[in-house]
Amino acid sequence: MQLHPEIADLADLLRNVEDHLAKHDETGWAGMVGRCRVAVEKSDAWGLHRFLAMFAGMGSLNDLVLQRDGTMLTTENDALREMLTKAWTLATKLQRDDVAQARGE
Repeated sequence: MQLHPEIADLADLLRNVEDHLAKHDETGWAGMVGRCRVAVEKSDAWGLHRFLAMFAGMGSLNDLVLQRDGTMLTTENDALREMLTKAWTLATKLQRDDVAQARGE
């Protein structure tokens, strides 16, 4: 089954985030994003909603700062923020579309 282009784009973004986090030893976050990606690739809305939930509250994915040996990784954090912003923007659009479709709009 071929995914809707926007869903495929979100899955690709999540894979990039997952890989970036794993590369910088954030395996816990990488695993959580990976589980969301797998669900999204199956067109399971759980992955979409769970990914968006990762941005809520203290200690969220939004608060993550990549560092090595106590030094903040500026370029790597900038790249992560860019990927997260794109993924969050697309995920919120898909969530709005899903809600509108459920309402019959």
